[in-house]
Amino acid sequence: MKNISKLSLVVILLISAGSLSAQKSFKFGHIDSQGILQQMPDTKTAQTALEEETKKIQEHLKTMQVEYQNKINEYMENENLVAGSPEKWSALIKQEKESEIQGLQQRIQDFQGSAEKSLSEKQTQLYQPILDKVDTAIKEVAKEGKFIYVFDVNTLLFYSDESIDIAPLVKQKLGLQ
Repeated sequence: MKNISKLSLVVILLISAGSLSAQKSFKFGHIDSQGILQQMPDTKTAQTALEEETKKIQEHLKTMQVEYQNKINEYMENENLVAGSPEKWSALIKQEKESEIQGLQQRIQDFQGSAEKSLSEKQTQLYQPILDKVDTAIKEVAKEGKFIYVFDVNTLLFYSDESIDIAPLVKQKLGLQ
């Protein structure tokens, strides 16, 4: 009888504990991280710096392309001269001009490739600290709010009304309005 009472008490405790844990609610959150990034002053500063760097590169590239076009025009003008004209280039000079044009064309292609790589590295250098700051704020809010998961609405197909938008909390943590 004593064992049955103990067993009954244990069963009752297990059933009670199970129903309590079943009632525990799970918190899911969502956020528009791109929206947060766009509101940060650091993002605007980084964008301006990246645009300035891009402009410098484009100006240099334009200068190279003008030089290239001038050499092509000069070559074409010489080709259109009448044979035997004193201004007409000799075969040696013509070959040298062709080499110059090809070399300049290669330099332009090399510069374009280097410029793309450089801009990509600059973008990473400028934006990574901002992304890290937002990521840290999201994780802190998630821990403080005891969220099980936080989803980004930019990659989410659906979220219900039961999911909590944590953007205002993250904005507050980042000092944004």
